[in-house]
Amino acid sequence: MKALERPATEASADEPGWRAHWRSIVTIASGISVIVGVFVSVGHFRDFVENSIRGDMSKRLAALQQVKEFLAEDARIARCADRFLSTRWPTLQTELPSRVQARNGRSVYLSEEMSDYAAVHYHYEQLGALVKLRYIEFPLVFEIIAFPDEYMEATASAQAALAASWYGPNKPLKDFGANIRWLQRCYQHSRKLPHGQTPACPTE
Repeated sequence: MKALERPATEASADEPGWRAHWRSIVTIASGISVIVGVFVSVGHFRDFVENSIRGDMSKRLAALQQVKEFLAEDARIARCADRFLSTRWPTLQTELPSRVQARNGRSVYLSEEMSDYAAVHYHYEQLGALVKLRYIEFPLVFEIIAFPDEYMEATASAQAALAASWYGPNKPLKDFGANIRWLQRCYQHSRKLPHGQTPACPTE
């Protein structure tokens, strides 16, 4: 009977070694999986960083292209502004309020005699909207496009008259030129910043 019981005793003695062996294998496998996980995470992080850099570069290049288009257009717009001030505005300055009252601001704005004014207005209104909505970074705009403060000051009464009766007498378009005014505040704010500080729009 003792001889028959012996194999069972030997099996019991060997069992802890078998478990220890598998425990070692599991530990090694777990360590390998952790190392693999680390490498995978590092690879994903690297891809994320590279994709972010490429995305940021693409965004910057797209913004630069837009600004280049505005810059190319800016020379033509400057000529429109000079032509309007020298040929149309001296007469319209006194006649515009009555013309707007007789018709409406929109029809006067779209008239042939206001075509240069409308071109300038649309140019800076669009630029202001793109900056406000962050399609274009303002520091880039500030560095390469000059805001026409003197022109805007000279024609401020035209903008006020058109806006006040845009749809007819006492039917205003209150946000007419709003993006231009906002863009101008960005320029005015940035000009007051200390030298070397990044141009920015006011936070209020």
